[in-house]
Amino acid sequence: MSGSLKNKTVLITGASSGIGEQTAYQTAKKGANLILCARRWEKLEKVKTVCENLGAGDVLIRSVNIADPDSIDALLDFLKERQRPIDVLVNNAGFGHSQPFIELDFQIVQELFSVNVIGLMYLTQQIALLMLEQPAGQIINVASLAGKVSTPNYTAYGATKGAVISFSNALRLELKPFNIQVTTVNFGPVDTPFFDRIESSRRESAEKNPFTLTAPAAGEIITNAIGTKKREVNRPLALAMGAKIYDFLPAIGDYLLTQYFKN
Repeated sequence: MSGSLKNKTVLITGASSGIGEQTAYQTAKKGANLILCARRWEKLEKVKTVCENLGAGDVLIRSVNIADPDSIDALLDFLKERQRPIDVLVNNAGFGHSQPFIELDFQIVQELFSVNVIGLMYLTQQIALLMLEQPAGQIINVASLAGKVSTPNYTAYGATKGAVISFSNALRLELKPFNIQVTTVNFGPVDTPFFDRIESSRRESAEKNPFTLTAPAAGEIITNAIGTKKREVNRPLALAMGAKIYDFLPAIGDYLLTQYFKN
């Protein structure tokens, strides 16, 4: 979408850094009203200032822990008190972890699912209920190509993103009669603070990968999906094609992935 988002309200989770921050900037340039959510209030304040300078309409910020239902409920109360209709929900909040599954502290698995899946689903349900009262709406779930092609050491993370993709596919069908579009955005590696959580060798490899997207590019891709009827957006195209090939030639794909991720 290349047009204006003036008079449209976009709620973005995980908006204090990385993809969420850059999506905020891109939608601000199009004049959107913004509701920016993340845990780190001081970073949200800085993002808000930039968005206002870029031409955003009204910009509101809220400290929200997406893994805490009470925190989400507080956000919902905030929206209802101000009678704020949400035209677009961008579910971007999430984190990743890289480690062999048999070595993984299961508490991390629970945290991954709490943030990447359960919190996303709960917020989506509540915002979708609000959208039913409107002529239209759009929900954009930021998943990952890791949810399509499983890779060693990302067992739990890939499982969460696969869950988001499956959830989005079913939700799309349920909400279509209400003119609420559900779009899944699946990225390969993106140069964001995500890499701060994974081992240094893997981080360096991803940063040197020619297929790694910049955070501004990812934000632009999400913003361009607003107002479209796209079912999925998969980027970069080369890795998206690789995911399709993997479906047809899984044995070869397993071999190549094993070699790439070999220590």
